[in-house]
Amino acid sequence: DLLKEYEPHIHPIQIHINEHSKSINEALNSYSPLQLIIFTAIITSIVLWFYNFIFNNDEDIKVRLLQTIFRLLRRIPVIQRKIAQTKTNTLTSVYSDLAKSIHGHNFSTALPPKGLSEEDLITKLREYKDLEHIKYRNGRVSGCVYSVEKNDLTSIYCEILKLFGATNPLHADVFPDIRTMEAECVRMVATMFHGGPECCGTMTSGGTESLLMACKTYRDLALSKGIKRPEM
Repeated sequence: DLLKEYEPHIHPIQIHINEHSKSINEALNSYSPLQLIIFTAIITSIVLWFYNFIFNNDEDIKVRLLQTIFRLLRRIPVIQRKIAQTKTNTLTSVYSDLAKSIHGHNFSTALPPKGLSEEDLITKLREYKDLEHIKYRNGRVSGCVYSVEKNDLTSIYCEILKLFGATNPLHADVFPDIRTMEAECVRMVATMFHGGPECCGTMTSGGTESLLMACKTYRDLALSKGIKRPEM
């Protein structure tokens, strides 16, 4: 009964759709099926690209438009040559600065036919040591080496190396001593930052890896909360 009630309104719409369908089919008769498939694929790709560009991105559309414009500009031959020249000049400058510190050094390019004696090895290592020209021990080289002049710890470093230099932290079952020290260090830091019983962590090889691991942890946390494209 409900359909019959709306049938007078539906019928004109059907006629209108059929007329337009007929007009579209007549207009497309001049194209081959292959051409229609290609046109459909191209149009679909363009529509999907615009949809992803506008909706499927966390960045502001203005920023993405500027990025797209700059990306297209970089493809212009004149700009490409300018960028390439700038990169070449920068690399040349860097290589030149690095080469100054090792000027005159005779590089070893192959293993010696006979192993070095202990005395010769130390002599060779001292030659490498003489290449240092920046006095980092005065504590004025930022982010490089943190030296304590008033309390030289070299002797204790050497003693620690004697004890644990041959260990491998990857094999926690073989080296419970390393595993235990790592666990204690992690817990000390967790306590320092008021971490609870469930707080955990891991040791890294240095400051850079620590920063990357922290960023990765927050990225994974964002993914677990449904954020599709967390910024790292």
